[in-house]
Parts: sequence; C-alpha cells; structure tokens
Amino acid sequence: MARNLAAAARSLYPRVVVSSKPKRRGKLARLAVDRAISRLANGLLLVVDGAATPVGNTPRDLVLRKGKLEVHRYRAPAREEIEMGTETVVVDERAFRVPILIVPPLMVRPYIYDLRPEHSMVRLLRRFGFQVFLVDFGVPDRHDTGVRLDDYVLDWLPAAVEAVRVSAGSRELSLLGYCMGSIFSLLYTAAWRDAGVRNIVSIAAPTDFTKMGLLTTLARVGHEQAMNLTDRIGNVPGFVSSQALKLMAPIKRFTRYADLFINLWNDEYVKGFDAMHRFTNDFIPYPQAAFKQFLQEVVVENGLKDGLRFGDRVADLREVRSNLLVYAGREDTIAPPRAVRPILELVGSTEKDYREVPGGHIGVIAGGKAADAVWKTAAEWLRPRSL
Repeated sequence: MARNLAAAARSLYPRVVVSSKPKRRGKLARLAVDRAISRLANGLLLVVDGAATPVGNTPRDLVLRKGKLEVHRYRAPAREEIEMGTETVVVDERAFRVPILIVPPLMVRPYIYDLRPEHSMVRLLRRFGFQVFLVDFGVPDRHDTGVRLDDYVLDWLPAAVEAVRVSAGSRELSLLGYCMGSIFSLLYTAAWRDAGVRNIVSIAAPTDFTKMGLLTTLARVGHEQAMNLTDRIGNVPGFVSSQALKLMAPIKRFTRYADLFINLWNDEYVKGFDAMHRFTNDFIPYPQAAFKQFLQEVVVENGLKDGLRFGDRVADLREVRSNLLVYAGREDTIAPPRAVRPILELVGSTEKDYREVPGGHIGVIAGGKAADAVWKTAAEWLRPRSL
C-alpha cells in the first residue's frame, strides 16, 4: 500500500507545470515541488515499511568456517580506473600483495563495514585493488556464556589470520579494526609477536580507559553491580548495548529525526538513515564471560597499559612492531581522542600516524564523512605499505 502511494506521489511530478516566470524563479519553484513530492514518497515508505536498504551485500566467498567463526573473502570488482590523489590507478585483482583482514567489534554485526552499495568500506578497498577479508565471530547464544577474550586472541583470530594467509598466498597482512576490533587486532599481534602483521589500522579504539569521562566513572562505580547483573542474565542482550550507546549521545538521538525530516526529499540521505537506523538497532549479545573480563581487566584495571595475560601468553603492546595508523572521532563521546591517542605511546612501532577526523563513535566508521575522512585516507596510507 505504502509503495503504491509513493509511486502515485512520484507520478505527479511529470504533470507539474511551473508558471512562465523568470527562469531562475521557475527553477526554484520546480526544485521545491520536486523535493516536496520526494519528501512525501520517502516519508510514506519509511513510516509503513522502512526504506529496505540492502546491507552487507557485497559479493564474497567463505574461506573458513570453524564453529560460529567465519572468514569471508570479497570478490574482485570489474577492471576499472579510479582516481587516487593526483593519480589514475587501474584496479587489478592483486594490485597489492599484502591483503587486509577486517576485524569487527563484539556486539556489532560485521555489515557495519558494508552498509549499502553506495556507502561501503569493503567496496572502496576492493576498488582500490586490495584483497579484502572479513572476520565474522557469529552471534553468541546461551551456549556461549563461557566465551572469554582468550578465545578471540588465542584461537579465533589466529585461525582467521592463517586462513587469510593461505587464501591470499602471503605471509604478511594488514589488520583493520573498529573499536573492539582494533583492540583485538593489537592484542593478537602482541600476544603472538606476529611479525607478519605489517600494518594495523585502528579506528575509534580507546586504549587509556582512565580518560573516557563519564564512562570511566560509571565503570568504576557500577562495575560490581554490572558483574552481578550479568551473573543473573547471562550474555548481555544486544538491545542493552544499543540503548547504552544511544544514551551516550542523547541530543543526537532526537536531532537525527529533525535532520531526517529536513532531508526527506533526498533519496541517498534516506537510504543512509535507514541503513544506520537498522544497524544501531541490530546489536548482538555480548558473551557473559568476555564482558566481565573486559570490564574488569581492560576498563577498570586499564590493563592495556601494562599488558594482559591470555593463557600462557602475555599481550604487551610494546611488542607490536607493525606500521600503525590511528583514527579518533572529534565528536566521539565513547572513545574520545584523549582516550585513543595514548596508543602511540604504548606500542613499540617505529612508524605511527595519528589523525582526528569528523564524527562520533559510529559516524567515524560509517557516517556520511567516513568515506573521505577515513576509508580513502586509510587506503592511500596502506597503498605504499602493501606492495
């Protein structure tokens, strides 16, 4: 029904007649009518059944399945030329020898890196000629309450890295992570002293948890209550993480709908809003044991500073020697720049690059400015380091 009404609204457009006034006034009138009709059509679709924007649909192939763990390789795009800085580059399936393994955070579905065809980090990296792989840790259920950070660092990430090496035919690789995905990348590299990790791109990942403002206070005051609650409920439900994230940016929670109304005429804006709305309401459970371990050892004890023990291994970030590119969002209230920047002092890398970019905690990886501020600049940084 909504789609029929929307189609009817759009069908009015060709019959709109602009009066024969001066040319500029006529163009402005026609633009106003065009936007009004588009606003009506898009509004009807959103209210009744959403924009149904496709997410996570870049073609890919499974290269590893181990329990719930999966590793996917994205297929090469058609041969084409793209602009990279001042150069024109011909995209090749193996333009760069060193592949990229993208690591997602806990709680977040991996399609954050592939939100929609017109706004996808993985598509951009593939178009630049990189071999791109993605880790998917799966959706935890009641059988996974005992999953610890050790499982990610000592078992699943090593398996994923080895699968990439075999598939790409390269002992070296780059790790790219967002938030907890970045922390996992650093912990894996440190724990295994993996010299084959040539590059690490870290996006919106706090490393000094004493500098996170309100979150630091809440964690230290309420961590015992949080521990007791998880003992009762098991895995932390996805909707709890989703609501907590929204509460950290209460003003944006309301102004985003005003922004939507203003831009309702813009199909691309509506698609972007729909994809982001779906993502922020589609978080997955956080394994109980991993949550408690992270809260106590990483947040409360600020364990990244002095190293963390996983089984018989110690993840000391001073052992990380990879080239490092770090991004922090200027408006990020969850991982503010003051909590992100200390990574430069913790790692043993010789080459370290830090950049502050527009965006909040989600905007920095998936917002409207992410493609130019983060994705493209990361590709350009990786290019000479991936030959």
